[in-house]
Amino acid sequence: MLTHHKKGQVAVLDLFIAAVIFGIIVATVMFTWNSYNNKINDRIEYNTNLMRAYHVTDLLTKYPGKPSYWERDFDFNNDTVTILGLAKSDRVIDPKKLSGFLLMNYTVAKSKLDINNYEFYFKLENDDVTYEKGLKINDSSTVAIRRLVIYNETEANLDFWLQG
Repeated sequence: MLTHHKKGQVAVLDLFIAAVIFGIIVATVMFTWNSYNNKINDRIEYNTNLMRAYHVTDLLTKYPGKPSYWERDFDFNNDTVTILGLAKSDRVIDPKKLSGFLLMNYTVAKSKLDINNYEFYFKLENDDVTYEKGLKINDSSTVAIRRLVIYNETEANLDFWLQG
């Protein structure tokens, strides 16, 4: 009878060890699943912000805006300015449009660029001058785009950072 009792103790000990190992495996799988899920969500957010920044820089560098003479209107809060663009032609920046953009209120510029839920930093730089607008925030959710443009008949870099 004494040996039958020891077999029961060994069976319970085996069951306990199996349950602990199973718990460790389940916890590891859940941790790994969560980790990959967070990485995928971060990557999706980064790619979404990258595409949004690309579209904004496309508008700024390739189109004159809508209406095309928007820089003449100093009441940028009105609804007549529907699209901001800085270009005279494809990737050629108009100094008057750039000046109007730099004078524009930051919140209004965000609204006109359709990035209200984001912060942005804009910099146009060539050998002679540097123009900046916005908030320069550098963290893991910030995406940066550099476009080569022509400004005052010289090559320039247009940097656009978007933080969401």
